[in-house]
Amino acid sequence: MMPGMLKARGRVIEVRDGTAELRLTTTSSCHGCRAQAVCGSGREQSVRIAAPADLAVGDVVSLQLGEAQFSLAVAIGYLLPALTLLLGAILLSFAGDAAAVVGAAIGLAIGILLVRLLARRRLADQLQPVTTCLANSLPGENP
Repeated sequence: MMPGMLKARGRVIEVRDGTAELRLTTTSSCHGCRAQAVCGSGREQSVRIAAPADLAVGDVVSLQLGEAQFSLAVAIGYLLPALTLLLGAILLSFAGDAAAVVGAAIGLAIGILLVRLLARRRLADQLQPVTTCLANSLPGENP
């Protein structure tokens, strides 16, 4: 694994229309962490990825995503809607509190729409993890 990479392992549970659904496994450190109730890493999670051509149900895969890509995704997903919410509230705040609330709601809706558009059109390829097929069993499983 290269430095600056986030890594997860999972098993393919479905392959359909060029996408694969994976059930990610938890790391051993998740079981002793106090924050697992709010983090979500202490539980099994399902994610969808673009499926390589040779991927089949039951395969174990490794996902790798660069920290820079992760930071970009977080900035777009969380900061963009927050900034458009604030901008909407500021732009309509001159007309009173009720108008500022409406402006904030409109700004949030615009921010969420921008996130969806950016994710689908511009950043879909850049923010995909690198998928590597591994053996047919995860550590600790019986083959």
